[in-house]
Amino acid sequence: MIIRWSVLLLALLCGVLAEDVRTWEDDVEKVWTKDQISSSEEDDSDKFWKETKSSEEDDKALSDDDWLRSQLEQQRRAQQAGEHAAQRLSQDGWQPLTFDRPPKPLDLVPKQQSKYTNGNKHKPWLEIEDGQIFHGLINENDMSMVELHPKLKASDKDSGDAGKICQFRITQQDVPFDAYVLNPNTGEGYIRARKELNCEDKKEYTFTIQAYDCGIPEKGIQQKKSHKATVRIQVNDVNEHGPEFTASGYEATVMEGKNYDNILKVEAEDRDCSPGFSQICSYEIVTPNVPFQISEDGIISNTEPLQYVDGHNYILTVTAYDCGQRRADLDVLVTITVKEQCHPGWKDFQKRIEYEPFSGTKALLPKVYLETCGEEVSDITTTFTLETSHIGKGCDRDTYSSSSLLKLCGASQGSIDLLPAPGLGSEWTQNLPTDEGHEGDQVFSFDGRQTGVEIPEGVVPKNLTNQFTIATWMKHRETFGGDKETILCKSDKKELNRHHYSLYVHNCKLMFLLRHDGGDLETFRPAEFHWKIPQVCDKEWHHYAITVDFPEVNLYVDGIPYSPFLVTDDWPLHPSKFDTRLTLGACWQGGDQELSQYFRGELAGLLIHPGKTETRRVISCLHNCNESLEFHSFDETGPGSEVHFNPDQTQLFLRGEFTPKNPDNEAYTLDKYTKVLQKVAYQNGRQFPTPGMRALKIHTEVNCFDDETCIEVPDVDAYVMVLHPEEPTINLSGTDHLARRVTELDQGVTPFRDLRIVSTIVRDVEEEEEEELQEEGSAMAGGATEVTPISHNLDACQITVDPPLESGKEELTVPKEDLARLRLEKSTATNGLVIKGVDTIANYEDILRKVIYRNSKAGDYFDRVLKLKCSEMNGRYESNEYAVELKVLHTLNVANPESHVKVAAVAQNVAQFVHAKHGVGESVVQPHQVPQVVASSQSANVVTSLVIVICVGFLIFMIVLGVYRIRAANRRNMDSEWDQAGEPRMEWDSSDLTITVNPMDVEYEGAESDSSDDDDDSAHDDSDSSDDDDEPPREVLGYGQELEWDSTAMVA
Repeated sequence: MIIRWSVLLLALLCGVLAEDVRTWEDDVEKVWTKDQISSSEEDDSDKFWKETKSSEEDDKALSDDDWLRSQLEQQRRAQQAGEHAAQRLSQDGWQPLTFDRPPKPLDLVPKQQSKYTNGNKHKPWLEIEDGQIFHGLINENDMSMVELHPKLKASDKDSGDAGKICQFRITQQDVPFDAYVLNPNTGEGYIRARKELNCEDKKEYTFTIQAYDCGIPEKGIQQKKSHKATVRIQVNDVNEHGPEFTASGYEATVMEGKNYDNILKVEAEDRDCSPGFSQICSYEIVTPNVPFQISEDGIISNTEPLQYVDGHNYILTVTAYDCGQRRADLDVLVTITVKEQCHPGWKDFQKRIEYEPFSGTKALLPKVYLETCGEEVSDITTTFTLETSHIGKGCDRDTYSSSSLLKLCGASQGSIDLLPAPGLGSEWTQNLPTDEGHEGDQVFSFDGRQTGVEIPEGVVPKNLTNQFTIATWMKHRETFGGDKETILCKSDKKELNRHHYSLYVHNCKLMFLLRHDGGDLETFRPAEFHWKIPQVCDKEWHHYAITVDFPEVNLYVDGIPYSPFLVTDDWPLHPSKFDTRLTLGACWQGGDQELSQYFRGELAGLLIHPGKTETRRVISCLHNCNESLEFHSFDETGPGSEVHFNPDQTQLFLRGEFTPKNPDNEAYTLDKYTKVLQKVAYQNGRQFPTPGMRALKIHTEVNCFDDETCIEVPDVDAYVMVLHPEEPTINLSGTDHLARRVTELDQGVTPFRDLRIVSTIVRDVEEEEEEELQEEGSAMAGGATEVTPISHNLDACQITVDPPLESGKEELTVPKEDLARLRLEKSTATNGLVIKGVDTIANYEDILRKVIYRNSKAGDYFDRVLKLKCSEMNGRYESNEYAVELKVLHTLNVANPESHVKVAAVAQNVAQFVHAKHGVGESVVQPHQVPQVVASSQSANVVTSLVIVICVGFLIFMIVLGVYRIRAANRRNMDSEWDQAGEPRMEWDSSDLTITVNPMDVEYEGAESDSSDDDDDSAHDDSDSSDDDDEPPREVLGYGQELEWDSTAMVA
């Protein structure tokens, strides 16, 4: 409480002091009152009095503690204010007096006393009420006197010069005004602009002013100044600027025969600063007698429908007026073009869109725009439909076999293709009608009357187990009657008509029957599953896959799962001693011994995978299409837009919503929608796409803000023309003549160990490229084509043997581990072998080189011809037929009369073998490949022995003579070549070689023949001959010893 009373006493004392200071005007130069000091220059003491008053009002709402803290703060601030006031008075020549009692405001006396002190007791004051300011007005570009209200006037109570007003002073330095005294006696003054003012630069000026009396410091009369007063001067606008148009000209286009409320809008601006002169109040069309009018807002409209024949365009002169009725200094020209009757629809597009194979994506409508004929469209929906149903199985898909596609999709091994391409090991599809117009895509037709086929026994296991998958492509035709149409059926072979499992169509429903054999015969089990889906009878291609994990059965159509709407139970089948029969396209009735329930439609890629349920990912992969519509600019679509694809991406739905036309609106517009539409594209990911036409239909629906006049957009009919790809040429080459001993054939030989597979394309050379080649001096210059090697896959290679293999004696085998590693399949028959499955050319080349031919009875044959042919994309592209002729080298026993007949044939084969392919080629017999002559006389008599000796001697003589002549001839050639090239070139000279064989005297042993058939690779031949030259020549021995072929001068 003591502190509170102390604070109150201090505040009261300060108040008394302030009151005394106000009345002590004759001794104190500055008066400390709130009405004499402007709000911008309040000192700390003034702030203190204000805050003290405010704090006293707030004390009522404070608690005791808060009130005490508030009073302490006020006491501190009062002390600071007093110290500051004393300091300022001391600087002005005043000093406090010392009293024994509390000081009063009059305890301040000047430091120096003057004899003129009482001559200027009062300050002047401006004759203006508290809180009032001087308002002034001056016209821009005018330097006359400012009209002030109230008038500028000051007064002073002193007499003489001290009571006169000698000066008005503006306190700010950057104000373009000066203050002057008009009459010192009356204290009147005025304010004048120092320069011409511009309202457009600044409309208003605010500053403070003070009045000074006529005190004379030299006479000891101090000059005193009044308090500050605020002056606010407004610069009055003058209509010095006329309207100016924002554009140098305007253009618009209208359709004939229509009235427009808003053809275009002109806009002008005025640079004056006042609302009366800066606003545009009206526009006027100066051009007379035109069918147009303009509103106050500058919107031009036509007064009557315009006709194209009356005028193609109109040029209007338009002016503008501001609200001061000043006209624009420069008028503007408006050009309005009249177009003939508008036909709404899509414009500027090509009906034929050419697609270059393997070129990525191709924009369908890169420059298209929608002609709306002036109608404002509120929303639009565009549907792109790519017609691909006539291409293969609904679109351009890979034409590999189903098993190959499973491999590409990452499925597990073990699937069985029930509709393979006709060929070796798949003869059951040879008589099925196929669609020949799909570039090798294997599509089989079923007429619903008599087309059906039986799958051979052993192709599909009898027991599929409780897990298996059945998948097929199906295009079901129109159904006549209510008969079942069977796709796949396993039934009893005779006596009974029981169906073990069956996939069939009935009344546009897909059904699957599964009857288990044996088990608990008294327990019902799920047996028949029904799916009612529209795809079954829509006459389009669809992929169906049924996965069985009994008792759960699921159906996938085009990769989308469907649950059966009906499942019926049945008893298990009783065990039976009869065999079963698996049929395709119809169902075998064992009791009637005939096929029935024929399927009507097309099937392709029917496979069954025992013991495995394929994943949804694999099933979706099997359905994937390699051609589609493409759209990726989703981020450019506006709010309210929708983009949808169908599962095959052959249909695209694109919808956009718009707002009314507004120049200030940045929302989604028809122009932005059109730019998005221009990015719809077509793509085909196949390396060798199916050429031909794909129809493209664009359907558009629009809604307008004015439904009564909304337009109808006609459909667009175009087509994508996929050009013919540069088809590959697959070339197989290698050694085409081989000679092997009987013993080697018994162990097995690799006839294709030198196989090379090369694929190329022939491309037309463009004129620019041909010119570049001519400049570079290329050998291709002047030609029209270029051969380029390419890399792609193969999906089948077939080896055939002519004549067919003899069962039990001959066989063709492939290493099983290599087949498993590459996931390739092998099928054999009497006439050869087939390797199937998609893989690279390099892998096929590797595994074909490892094919082994064995003949346990090779002595019964003279030669064998093995033919190889490979294909790509299920037979769409086929290689040349590469043949290897395999000669069998026999041994002769002179004691065996039956061998006498063979000797002549052997000799003939040797001669033909030596002279094969233009005399020698690459099939020259090497030293270790010629038959060796041995004698056997265990059962011969003396006469026979003598004859043999004579014959052998004669034969040796002829051989030695032939070898001598060959070596002499080659030595001459070598000398000549050494002289010319510095390196010998050895060639085979067979003109002087004669081989005479007496079938009565000698027995031949086969020798290995290892030659090459590459006519273009001389380096390979030279390496062979060099190996032979490294061996020393053998002697020619007499009777009973080996006879070797001396080929030191031979070159293969």
